[in-house]
Amino acid sequence: MIKNDFDGKRALVVINPISGKRTTNQQLFDITDLFSTQGLETTVYTTRCRGDAKELVAKRGSDFDIIVCRGGDGTFNEMVNGVMQLEKQPLLGYIPAGSTNDLARTLRIPINNNAEAIDVILNGQPLYNDVGIFNGGEYFSYIVSCGAFIDIAFNTPQTQKNRWGRMAYFAYAPAAIRGIKPITMQITTAEGQEIEGTFAFCSVTNSSSIGGTIKLPRRLVGLNDGKFELLLARYPKNLAELGATFSRAMMQDYKHPNLMLLHTRRAEFKLAEPTVWTVDGENGGELDHVVVENMQNAIQIFRR
Repeated sequence: MIKNDFDGKRALVVINPISGKRTTNQQLFDITDLFSTQGLETTVYTTRCRGDAKELVAKRGSDFDIIVCRGGDGTFNEMVNGVMQLEKQPLLGYIPAGSTNDLARTLRIPINNNAEAIDVILNGQPLYNDVGIFNGGEYFSYIVSCGAFIDIAFNTPQTQKNRWGRMAYFAYAPAAIRGIKPITMQITTAEGQEIEGTFAFCSVTNSSSIGGTIKLPRRLVGLNDGKFELLLARYPKNLAELGATFSRAMMQDYKHPNLMLLHTRRAEFKLAEPTVWTVDGENGGELDHVVVENMQNAIQIFRR
């Protein structure tokens, strides 16, 4: 990697203190020490509640050359939502410390290792990344989804996620399986595809990792190609078919009759009844009409 010149530049580091297993004091020391040795003037802010990072970045982000998030995918989402309100956007860095870290896995950023993640910022390249718009308002960095298992992430207690990481989700999986409901919807893409049926799962992603379990082939995921990957799993006839469907998804076999993988810059979903959606792993509300659009090359993130 090529060493970046940060001498005299300003960095804002936004830390979510409840993400990960390390103490906030240790996080502060690691980050400020490594940044200062490269000439970066560093300001650190610790979030206090949900939405705090978005508000801070929208208000003060223009004063900095680089904004770094130390937290999970949800905190990164807030940072992106704040950055998208700025007229002049700073470069973005990510020090992942969440439970799943799908985005970090896609960007090849080391997980739960401050020093290695900071090295990506100091010596990596800032590359363009697409950003999504959810229903014309909220931005998302890598996924919008509904259906099977999507509520596990925000129903699993934070204390359990901090202690066990993504393994904590498996304790809540049996209840999620029993609670899988059919989702009847119509989907229209910008490319003219029209799909309708009853589904168990739907996701619109700009990531090669979904929930840390389903992996999309990297060759099919263009992080700045102006398109998202639309993954659909039809509602199964029984539990055995459900298991086979998700097993095939984890094996990246999208020729299975219950699976569909498409690429689109815009998708509109009309559902028969309100359904819970997630936006970057957080609860996006119960909705029966959703429009997802791609904003190509919207942000620049340091990555390998």
